[in-house]
Amino acid sequence: MDKKELIISTARDLFTKYGYKKVSMDEIALEANVTKKTIYSYFTDKDTLFMYFINEEIENVKNEFEKIEKKNIPFVEKVSTSIYNMLLFRKNSILISNISKEAKNNIQQSINFLKVYDDSILNYIEDKINNEIKLGNIKKCDAHLTAFIIYKMYISLLFEYDKDIDEKKFTKEVTSILKDGLFN
Repeated sequence: MDKKELIISTARDLFTKYGYKKVSMDEIALEANVTKKTIYSYFTDKDTLFMYFINEEIENVKNEFEKIEKKNIPFVEKVSTSIYNMLLFRKNSILISNISKEAKNNIQQSINFLKVYDDSILNYIEDKINNEIKLGNIKKCDAHLTAFIIYKMYISLLFEYDKDIDEKKFTKEVTSILKDGLFN
């Protein structure tokens, strides 16, 4: 393993275990058995290093979306399956979970990192909705607003819903609302 890979692996482990705030560049250097100067030769600062992992998480989510996108199923099912997978992914991502906890404690950097993460996924969903509108698979709508509503529904469920989450039930309910609406 080269030094950059070692730094990335060590930093990933530390950030995952302790979150952003509690990890210092000194600790990463010590654990990776490199100098801070070596770390700085690859990453400008702690924020840049941490953004590497946020971008990695974003790519993992997008890869999950792409797998579903390739399936020959209706768009509403793609959305529902994507939401289900996002629930599981975010639920199982220790890194994002730790950053979310720090954000709740008003750690500004963690709030900023979550915003980058959320905005990136929101933009991705919006692009997919715009594409489906162009293809005529869904009716014309405000794609940004629709993506926002869908994504925030997911975020609210994870962090504000007052009962245990049954991901499959949630996915079925969201599919029904998206497909049939509430007032038929």
